Amino acid sequence: MPLFCTSTPSYNNREPSETEVVPISINDLNTFALDFQESEATFHVYYWGDIKEHFTHSLHKHSFFECCYITSGEGFYIDDSLRYDLHAGDCFLSKPGVWHRIEGTPGVGIGLVYFAFELMEQRSSTEFVSGYHRLLNTNRVLVQAETPSTMADLWRTLMNARHSGTSNPQMLKHIAYSLILSVFQLFLDEDDHRKTAIKPSESILLSQAKLYIRDNLSIRIKFQDLAKHLHTSERQLSRLFKDELNESFSDYYRKVKIQAATSLLKTTGFSLKQIAELTGFYSIHHFTKAYKQATEYNPGQWRKMEQSSACEIPLAKHPPFGSPSR
Repeated sequence: MPLFCTSTPSYNNREPSETEVVPISINDLNTFALDFQESEATFHVYYWGDIKEHFTHSLHKHSFFECCYITSGEGFYIDDSLRYDLHAGDCFLSKPGVWHRIEGTPGVGIGLVYFAFELMEQRSSTEFVSGYHRLLNTNRVLVQAETPSTMADLWRTLMNARHSGTSNPQMLKHIAYSLILSVFQLFLDEDDHRKTAIKPSESILLSQAKLYIRDNLSIRIKFQDLAKHLHTSERQLSRLFKDELNESFSDYYRKVKIQAATSLLKTTGFSLKQIAELTGFYSIHHFTKAYKQATEYNPGQWRKMEQSSACEIPLAKHPPFGSPSR
């Protein structure tokens, strides 16, 4: 029987519709997020779970990986006779064939969410199979809450889904897949990180950040407000922009605003004041200055040239924004 399961859930793993919206908990993932088949890797998840107060259980082992995240309380984890203290926000990994046990504080317990998985090697790329085999031998068992991690952010995104509006099963399945991939990122030893490039093409958090910016240009987004909206730290979000887009939030945000303004200049008869407001610039002066820095033309000149030549002027590849990066 799977760890912590007191009954057998219905694992029909149905394919979610694109428009369906349902209340969601970690346990609900058992109904639609058990099998993941992508071009590079195919995973099977045996179960997802969420327990509010775990106290103890007997020493045992599995034939698959089990990944856990501590949501509340304190305790300890025994892994192959070694003891690790546990605190809220910690992530730990139980490897196949390793005897282990989780113990919560007597009378209080420990809260945790978890999933169990394995890689379907015959349907996965050589690169993923190699990384999976190295994961079997990793010495990294516990990552403490003080270490920023994509895994912790993804767990929080899933747990906050009911309140944040992220309740579409198809979207949640994408988040769940990213969570599985984050196991490789977090638990491979440092030397293995240099040997393998196993990671999502773009984290779900960064994808959500880009969508939020795109859909809310007119409200003049502050970086700290964006991080708060995504339930992550400014440090983690800044690292995602740098690592995955190779640019700061400020530069990316300005670029998106200039691109949106260019589209409006080309396709609408809106005044410069209206376009400035729609794309989050403080004033026409601010809009004109930023636009000229990016394109070498002020917006009025660009519009006239576009109308006369019907030929779009490309944005500068490296706009001299000049503001310090976050």
